Amino acid sequence: MSTLYDLHCHSHFSDGELAPEELVQRAAAHGVTHLALTDHDTVAGLADAEAAITTHELDIELINGVEITCSWQNFEIHLVGLNVDPHHPALLELLASQQQLRHERYQYMLSKLHKAGIEVTPPLSADLTMPTRKHLAEALVEQGWVKDFDSAFKRYLGKGQQAYCATEWCDFAQAIDAVHAAGGSAVLAHPHAYQLSNKWLRKLLREAKSDGLDGVEVAISQQSPGQRLALATMAKELGLAASVGSDFHGPRPWRELGKNLCLPPDTVPIWQNWQAT
Repeated sequence: MSTLYDLHCHSHFSDGELAPEELVQRAAAHGVTHLALTDHDTVAGLADAEAAITTHELDIELINGVEITCSWQNFEIHLVGLNVDPHHPALLELLASQQQLRHERYQYMLSKLHKAGIEVTPPLSADLTMPTRKHLAEALVEQGWVKDFDSAFKRYLGKGQQAYCATEWCDFAQAIDAVHAAGGSAVLAHPHAYQLSNKWLRKLLREAKSDGLDGVEVAISQQSPGQRLALATMAKELGLAASVGSDFHGPRPWRELGKNLCLPPDTVPIWQNWQAT
């Protein structure tokens, strides 16, 4: 049986649409053999995912993961922690701080919407143990304030809009340290999502490498072949391992678990780090 890794996806414990049980079942149905659940700033869904694999006797291995929201040079950057101990005190302490920031941000955005004359209640689907802008966007759509999800961000929740809240997340190096303390591998998530120039992306990777970064997501479901090859080249030049991830949040025609995640030749897969230990 061939192996298929997908090391970046989300459940309804953050801003995904599916329960962890549904997620692992869907991944197995699409041929994924190794799945990392990487919810934003929480590891709360991992136990449910593991239990579902056992209950349904799925032929899939769960990689404990998390996606940590970070600040770097006034940019919001995301770090994926893979193969972590989800019970490690250093990781849990950092995530507790992150979750507090998320709650404070959520309340701030609600207050800004209130001042704009917009009263919203959380959508029925929201798990507000981990509130995100997605939950507010869903509420704005469901309650008729905007026509669609994109409009919610363009008019209210996106950067520079009236309900946007600039948040000082944990430092990138701090997140790397927490992932390492928990025995995991630290990986830069979706490098092209930050709209950095190649010069700035290299600067980020060099600095992060000096702080202990282990790898970078090279194969992502939605990217051009040129982007994938460029990331593979950067990873090789900087001595970084290559990771793969769909960044799946829910069923979409253009994004599926395990889809289009082949690494280019001459890359070192991040999972080789785990197999060597």
